[in-house]
Amino acid sequence: MRTPVCTAVSIASLIFASILASVADAAVATADSAQPSTKTPDRLLIHQARLVSSERAKPLDNAWVAVEDGRIVQVGQGGWDTYADWPAHDAEQRYLVPGLIDSHVHLRSIPGLAAPATAPASLRPAIAAYEQQLPRSYLFFGFTTLIDLNVVDRAFLDRFAQAPQRPDVFDCDGALALANGYPMVFAPPPFRFLAYPNFLWDDRQNEAIPERYDAAAHSPEAAVGRVADAGGICVKAFWEDGFGDAKIWPTPTADTIDRVVAESQRRGLTVALHANGLESYRFALARKADVLVHGLWEWGGAVAEKAGTVPAPVADVLTQAAEQGTAMMPTLRVLEGIRDVFDPAFLADPGLRDAVPDALVDWYQSEAGGWYREDMRASWGGGPDRAIRPRVQGAVDRAVQGLTVFAEAGTILFGSDTPSGPTYANPPGLNGLLELRALARAGISPRRLLAAATLDNARAFGLDDRYGTIEPGKVANLLLLEQNPLETVEAFAAIHTVILHGTPIPRDTLSARNATQ
Repeated sequence: MRTPVCTAVSIASLIFASILASVADAAVATADSAQPSTKTPDRLLIHQARLVSSERAKPLDNAWVAVEDGRIVQVGQGGWDTYADWPAHDAEQRYLVPGLIDSHVHLRSIPGLAAPATAPASLRPAIAAYEQQLPRSYLFFGFTTLIDLNVVDRAFLDRFAQAPQRPDVFDCDGALALANGYPMVFAPPPFRFLAYPNFLWDDRQNEAIPERYDAAAHSPEAAVGRVADAGGICVKAFWEDGFGDAKIWPTPTADTIDRVVAESQRRGLTVALHANGLESYRFALARKADVLVHGLWEWGGAVAEKAGTVPAPVADVLTQAAEQGTAMMPTLRVLEGIRDVFDPAFLADPGLRDAVPDALVDWYQSEAGGWYREDMRASWGGGPDRAIRPRVQGAVDRAVQGLTVFAEAGTILFGSDTPSGPTYANPPGLNGLLELRALARAGISPRRLLAAATLDNARAFGLDDRYGTIEPGKVANLLLLEQNPLETVEAFAAIHTVILHGTPIPRDTLSARNATQ
């Protein structure tokens, strides 16, 4: 039986949230005039740093970085006489690293809520506080650049961009879902085409597509063109035939995705294909997708020769992916975010109240706030929490085993999929730290983790001319850490200062605990 990652109810709730947010414009603006401005200073010298960046084989001690107009202009070691009259920030021998890139977020969705736009009136203040805090939560946990893989409400992203303290945001515009396929299949027919206006036409189901839509306007070339025209840097597509044993949803043909890939390459856009099973991985590799979005945790009935090993068909496709140069975004928190709603300890994590306003955390702890846990209970066979956690963990273990095979030679990209569904266990920023920890437990070295969340992500999405390393010409989005990130993943839990476009921001001022309500 294949792993039921999300139920129809949970995914449908996200669809309706996006529809209602876009059509009814019920969102609350994120701007917070009470917060200090992060207007880019003309000049800044960061000195006395231990510089750690993936383009360097080892740290650069006693380093300094000169920043002008939000960009790095020079990096040096030792004396900095040329910049002696510049405003200075003493790193006090802390570790200076590039700001982290999370290449898989869904900014419009709120963890723990099915449809924010139709939430009860009592929750509206909590939602407003969350949306106001959202940009700062990502910064608090070190994520200075985000990529939204499926924009469902452009106006919301525009408001996000007006926040005085916020990460830099890029996106794939509207995802290219196949008509009536995953994930648009979860919304009723009258609404699903509104939720996915950039859907791909499917000649096999002409009668199931409303007459108002034109095949030519929804060809692969036209859909990719809309992404490019909207300023997207990537194209998100899907191959998912159904949860459980039945193959119940239409999937794109090889020709359709070949055309998506060809047009994306022509326009310089990265192709990220949703895939988490053996068949979908094979399809993605044959179509030459650039990024496999999710780890391979659905083994399609393949059985390992002995416990704790990966079945040969699964290992073969993972090895092929690595050798072919197709990158993997493991997203272990997709499964762990389901597991953790069955673990009361999650709500006691102190980081949760750094990421999410108290009012929303308090609601998560209520009976009403546990609705998603009950929704998932039936999908995972029922029974008490202590019985369900090991079942979900079994799927996590498969994902980790697959990642271990791929990681021997493959390129890993960091993406948290925040939130992957309406689970409160995928909070903004904190979910990224938890993903880093999960990858570390899976055996990914600290050096590879740093690269996955900086340089490798930047390269995969065509951003390495601006982000990913500490070099002249790059945007001065940086972190000062109390610990060495080449020694422990916990360095990313020990952030002292976030430097955003050359502006140092004390980390504690970014916490939801200190937000001005």
